[in-house]
Amino acid sequence: MEKPWRNTIAADMPVDHNWPLARELSDLIGEDFRIETLDGRAHVARTRRIVNYFRMGLRLFRHRKQTRLLVSWQQFFGVVFAWLCNLFRVNKTTTVVVMTFIYRSKHGLPGRIYHRWIRGVLHSGYVDCVIVYSRFEVEHYSRLFQVDKPLFVYAPLTTPTPPQLDTTERGYIFSTGSSNRDYDLLIGALAHTRHRLVIACNSLPQPEAKNIRVLHNTFNSDMLAHMAGADIVVVTLSDPNISSGQLVVLQAMSLGKPVIVTRSRGLEDYVADNVTGIVVDSDPSQLLQAVDTLQSDLHLRRRMGQAAREAYEKNHTPRHLARAVAEVLTKQTE
Repeated sequence: MEKPWRNTIAADMPVDHNWPLARELSDLIGEDFRIETLDGRAHVARTRRIVNYFRMGLRLFRHRKQTRLLVSWQQFFGVVFAWLCNLFRVNKTTTVVVMTFIYRSKHGLPGRIYHRWIRGVLHSGYVDCVIVYSRFEVEHYSRLFQVDKPLFVYAPLTTPTPPQLDTTERGYIFSTGSSNRDYDLLIGALAHTRHRLVIACNSLPQPEAKNIRVLHNTFNSDMLAHMAGADIVVVTLSDPNISSGQLVVLQAMSLGKPVIVTRSRGLEDYVADNVTGIVVDSDPSQLLQAVDTLQSDLHLRRRMGQAAREAYEKNHTPRHLARAVAEVLTKQTE
């Protein structure tokens, strides 16, 4: 039987009522959630993603009178919904929580239009809360869009506990992701060294270095299986002020892998330097030294990997995020 629209989660990936976030949130709120999905992930063509943002926004808008709570896992589903509500000046009937909020500035006239659009939506009154995944973003976005800080709430990102994974290879360095990545730094540091590097990224061509292999069309369980076979997971980011890389770090932590990350405001809440991993500057010699250190010290790798797994279980299971969202929803509806 189809669930009513009263409590709705809008997601950009194929999930159902067994999705850990939805299951935990339903348990904490005490009511079922309907899940609406349209694919808006990074591997989907940009034009199709944008079309899906507006398709979902329109779908949610049509059912706004039946919707009491809307949790927008994909930020633009909620942003478009709120924009439509503001455009048509409808009565506010829905508590809207926007999640996974990441703003990247754009250049020129399109950038100014985009900024004004997001700022207008945040000032419209149709968005009740925006959840961000690092503490620095609360201050940063509040100042950038000139809105009151309470609109933005920090909650630690989570990832489901991975299943048992079959790995055919072991003993390499692994990296993945496409958003805000600095693969030139990573490849430049490790090319033609004794370290084997495997990168899962569709947009990256195969480099000439024989010790580096790039995987395409490697997602979900396939990607996690490659991560599970690695000794170390590395995340190198281009812009330290853009929130990105947290999910890959958490997936590595859930697998008990030590991480090496470049210094980033968005990762400060996730990587404890010299405890769960190593934080380096965007410098190839520092990066290579960190890899050398971990690869040559099995005891250190195991200690950091165990600490990473313990930190994951303590702070980053789906129930932790669901609890944070439930607290936000409860406050908004009191």
